[in-house]
Amino acid sequence: MTEKDLGEYDKEMNKNKLYEPGEEVIETKRLILRRLRPDDYLAMAAWDMDERVYKYLMSPVCKSPEEPLVWLPKKDPGSKINILMLVIDKEDGHAVGTYALNHDVERDVWTLSYVNRYDDWGKGYATEGMKAFMDHAISVYNARSFEGECAKENIGSAKVMKKLGMVYDHSSSYSKNDGSATFESDVYVLDIDR
Repeated sequence: MTEKDLGEYDKEMNKNKLYEPGEEVIETKRLILRRLRPDDYLAMAAWDMDERVYKYLMSPVCKSPEEPLVWLPKKDPGSKINILMLVIDKEDGHAVGTYALNHDVERDVWTLSYVNRYDDWGKGYATEGMKAFMDHAISVYNARSFEGECAKENIGSAKVMKKLGMVYDHSSSYSKNDGSATFESDVYVLDIDR
């Protein structure tokens, strides 16, 4: 992914409105989070096609910008248990990444995940955006328990979870969906007083 490619995807993103009236939107000082839409696939290429970003993710890196169109249209934009948000930088309107909260109803635990484009790493976006997203889930969806998992060697992601107030719970492991790698991992949790 070249800087020129990223610039083209950013221009495409800026052509679209950041969000529509009535859409579920979360705002922070620097970010807007709104439900992910199928027409966001080009903006997603900024991280979906980057090997550096996908190193610890379960899915393999996308080979073309259109790959998300296999699953994006199938996502329920109004789901109350599988919430997938596009994260947008307020200053220039570029797409930063996607953040998700998935409610395991049986265990009553919300699993969090986040991915940012490489050139936005180290700016504090994941902490800022996920904190606001979790607060939103607490107030709107009555979320009370959160869980996140990251590879032990993924120190940056562990730092984000700790900054979110999550604490180490136990060690585990996970494999990429294509079987190309297995990672020893740590699971972090946060329980809100009921």
